[in-house]
Amino acid sequence: MAGADAASPGKSVTERAFAVLMSFDMAHRQMTLSQISRRSGLPVATTFRLLNHLEAISAVQRDPSGRYAIGPKIWELGILAPTHDVIGMGTRPLLLRLATKSGMMVRVFVCNGERALCVEEVLANGASAPGTGPGTTLSLGDSAAGHVLMGGMAPAARSALPLTRAQFTRVEESVAAAGERGWAQLSDAAGHVEYAVPIRAEGRPPMALSLSTPPRSAGTAAPGASLGTMLPELMGAARSLAAILASASRHGAPPAPGTDAVPMASAKRKGSDE
Repeated sequence: MAGADAASPGKSVTERAFAVLMSFDMAHRQMTLSQISRRSGLPVATTFRLLNHLEAISAVQRDPSGRYAIGPKIWELGILAPTHDVIGMGTRPLLLRLATKSGMMVRVFVCNGERALCVEEVLANGASAPGTGPGTTLSLGDSAAGHVLMGGMAPAARSALPLTRAQFTRVEESVAAAGERGWAQLSDAAGHVEYAVPIRAEGRPPMALSLSTPPRSAGTAAPGASLGTMLPELMGAARSLAAILASASRHGAPPAPGTDAVPMASAKRKGSDE
């Protein structure tokens, strides 16, 4: 056993356990022992021992064929993160209304290192697009949501991102413009367009609400409105989301969907000032 661990010197048991967990991603949701060993860079014996411990606490689970997947305990812990509990705060009806009205894809993103991480996604039909959904990541520099999130980063943190000088200059201009007008917009040669606005919720890290043309493989009808005309709706939804999430942070429970939490919060502050 000691010989097996010697193949990954300098790593603590915690680091090795996380290496096993982080070997999973959207493209590798179920894997064999050998696949996990290869992707984590750990010896098979070490990987097997760690998987046994992780399975005992439901951090991973194993099917009858012996393939491993992330377990429910990781989900239970992850949903407690301040930026990852959007699903449990009664926000999905609000996102679904926006998706239905626009006929577009609505997503909520948070910053995850050098990537924008999707924590919620809704299409007009209430589903997620094939190959996307929560857990999908986008480059900060190549997405409107990423530019919004970068606006909440310190300049030094943005300069540390893996961008060429030309990319950095272009992104900095876009981030500055997004900060001034309150939204970011990007499009590509394939005709895919995305708008994003910040979700400024008290007591929570930066988040972004994105509205974009859905992938053709999603099987949805053509958008019922242009992205530009839906921008006010997008900004209004972001304010409502911020109110729900901020209320949950303060009181431990979200207001009922459809209630006007923003004026109530403003009134409460006004009363306390007097």
